[in-house]
Amino acid sequence: GVPVNSRVSSKIQQLLNTLKRPKRPPLKEFFVDDFEELLEVQQPDPNQPKPEGNQVNVLKGEPLGVVTNWPPSLLAALQRWGTTQSKAPCLTALDTTGKAIYTLTYGT
Repeated sequence: GVPVNSRVSSKIQQLLNTLKRPKRPPLKEFFVDDFEELLEVQQPDPNQPKPEGNQVNVLKGEPLGVVTNWPPSLLAALQRWGTTQSKAPCLTALDTTGKAIYTLTYGT
């Protein structure tokens, strides 16, 4: 360290020691290298609830009619259909017996 002269007061020595310390903490204090942890396969929690019920399958709807002026994208088609057919059903949820329980429309 710095040689201490007996004539240097303790306040000045404390200031010198403070100035010797780095002003910024080392980078390792800012960054955590958790790359190895990210690669580890997490084991499922044995107390986690298990899925219940039957597996749900998607039902195929009726085919679309042939239209000559189709929109350029699916999003544009949905927007056009939603503005012209706002009360038309968009999505229907069925219960286990096949009965419709919820129907979502394109508009309000």
